[in-house]
Amino acid sequence: MARNDRRRTNLLLTYSLVCAVSLMCVRPARVSATSYPAVTFSDLLTKADMIFVGDVLDVRPFAVESREGTIIMTRVTFVVRDSLLGTSSTLEILEFMGGELGDIGQKVAEMPTFKPGDRRVVFAKRERSINPIVGFTQGLMKITQDDAGLDVIMTSTGEPLARTEDIGRPRGAGVRESRPMALSSFRARIVDGLRERRR
Repeated sequence: MARNDRRRTNLLLTYSLVCAVSLMCVRPARVSATSYPAVTFSDLLTKADMIFVGDVLDVRPFAVESREGTIIMTRVTFVVRDSLLGTSSTLEILEFMGGELGDIGQKVAEMPTFKPGDRRVVFAKRERSINPIVGFTQGLMKITQDDAGLDVIMTSTGEPLARTEDIGRPRGAGVRESRPMALSSFRARIVDGLRERRR
C-alpha cells in the first residue's frame, strides 16, 4: 500500500511540475509546429522507446488533483496492429496533458488530438511527460488511403510525406511536393533503420 501511495505521490508531483510549464503553452489558437525543435527520421528511431502501427480504440479524459489544482489529462488507447519496436502488447495506452472533462477544459498548444478509428504510426517514449510522442507531434504519422485504396503516410498536420528525409524539414526547404509514401514503404524504412542502429 505504501508503495502505491509513493507512486501516486511521485505521479502527482510530476504532473504538478509539468502543469506549470504547460499552462504557459495554453493558447486559444493553433500555432505552427515549428515552435518545437525539428526531429529527423533518424532522431525518431533513436529517441523512441516504442514504435507501432495502431488504431485509436478509445479517447478518455480524466482529472488529476495537484497542488496547483485540477489537471485534465487524456488517456488514448491504441490497438497495436504492427509492433516495430518496444512493445508486444495488443493494446498500448498513452497519456497526454489537456482535454475536456465535464465543464473543465485545458488546452496545451499543439497537443495532438485523437478520435476513435484514427490510424497512426506512433514513435513514443515511455518516460512520463506531458506528451509521450517523440518531437511532440512529429513522431505521430497519419495513415489514410489514396484513390486506389493504398494505405499512405501523412504528417500529423495532414501533409503528404513523400520521403523519410523530409521529416524535420520545413515546407519549401527542399521538401518535394509529390505522392505520399505507402505505409509498406515507410514500414520498410523503419525496419531497415532499426536494423542499422543495432549494428
